[in-house]
Amino acid sequence: MQFTIEFQADHLGRALEAVRKEIATPQEMLGSFGEALLFANQERHRQGLDPDGNPWKELAQSTLAAGKRKGGPLNRSGRMLASFHYQVQGDSLRLGFDDGDGFPAKFHQDGSRAHVISAKKVKALNIGGIFRKRVNHPGLPARRLVGFPLSDQQLVVDVAADHLTAVINRVR
Repeated sequence: MQFTIEFQADHLGRALEAVRKEIATPQEMLGSFGEALLFANQERHRQGLDPDGNPWKELAQSTLAAGKRKGGPLNRSGRMLASFHYQVQGDSLRLGFDDGDGFPAKFHQDGSRAHVISAKKVKALNIGGIFRKRVNHPGLPARRLVGFPLSDQQLVVDVAADHLTAVINRVR
């Protein structure tokens, strides 16, 4: 008994060339990673979880007494978490916060030490309806907003596989 297998390498060559081009110019694939990671992180933010799935530390009673919140521990106005985005430039993907409305994000990510806040542009600070020239801020506990846990790493692997499968399937 004998078998003959014919292999047409031209289709394989076109498929490999399509994958090579996709990897050489990865902006579209990086955009797919950015979309998936943005969604995963936004979902964690809505739930008040750090990248590893642990709940953020509760807010101080003085913070809660300061007024209404849109929802979630770090969502008083909604601007900081709304400034969370991704950006693709060349072969790089950046996932993070804008410098403007996202400014407090770095203090939540890393926490902060106790410090004094002094009124500079106004006569007094309004802290929960109490006016003071200076306030001793107790600092912030770290509430990690961004990371790259194993679940996100697996998400990138899955998105890459789906993306490259679609590229190969487009080859005729």
